[in-house]
Amino acid sequence: MTSVLVIDDHAVVASGTKAVLQSAGFEVETQQSAKNIQQIMNQMHYDLFLVDLNMPDMDGMAASDLILDLDPEAKIVIYTGYETEIEQLFASMIERGISGIVSKSASIDSLIAALHAALRDEVLLPIWLFQRLRVNEVTRTSTSKVHFNQIERATLAGVMRGDTNREIARNLLIGQRTVEKYLTGIFQKLGVHSRIEAAEKVNELGMAEELQNEWKAAGQTNTDK
Repeated sequence: MTSVLVIDDHAVVASGTKAVLQSAGFEVETQQSAKNIQQIMNQMHYDLFLVDLNMPDMDGMAASDLILDLDPEAKIVIYTGYETEIEQLFASMIERGISGIVSKSASIDSLIAALHAALRDEVLLPIWLFQRLRVNEVTRTSTSKVHFNQIERATLAGVMRGDTNREIARNLLIGQRTVEKYLTGIFQKLGVHSRIEAAEKVNELGMAEELQNEWKAAGQTNTDK
């Protein structure tokens, strides 16, 4: 029989989950904290860990790191009551070696299916998350191929520094309306609508440091002249 350790600081949720999993044929124990996980794992081997993401003394990510340090082959599924957290943490969970994530609002069938998938070294995703990740990947791939000319890159560097259009125009020795025209083109290339979104996209693409270095190099060249 497959053994599962449910770690959840809410006793009612833990006991309810235990009852559901036992009905599905799992052997289940519960803990309200991961603080004693090393001692627990020394005494008992578990085939799978179902870990609450939000716990006061040690959150699910930290608990998962500890479990995987003790047993790199451990199967861990994160359990969260906040579905909005799934997308933003998904990549980090995969990098850590976590086997899956499921919402507490998911159906019993979905919960059971997620655990069985993890045991098969598979990840079961809700369709909305799969679609969202796909859209993000397409966007990332397309924007990574965007080419900016020298003035556009200098303008972006100014945006990253928080310069006003007038300051950018003065630094580049061009008109303020010309800066506005370049910004419009930059926004279109990045698929954004504001300076804040542009800065976020530049950081996402890993261009921020490169632009900063180019700006410093240009400033040094002007000083030398």
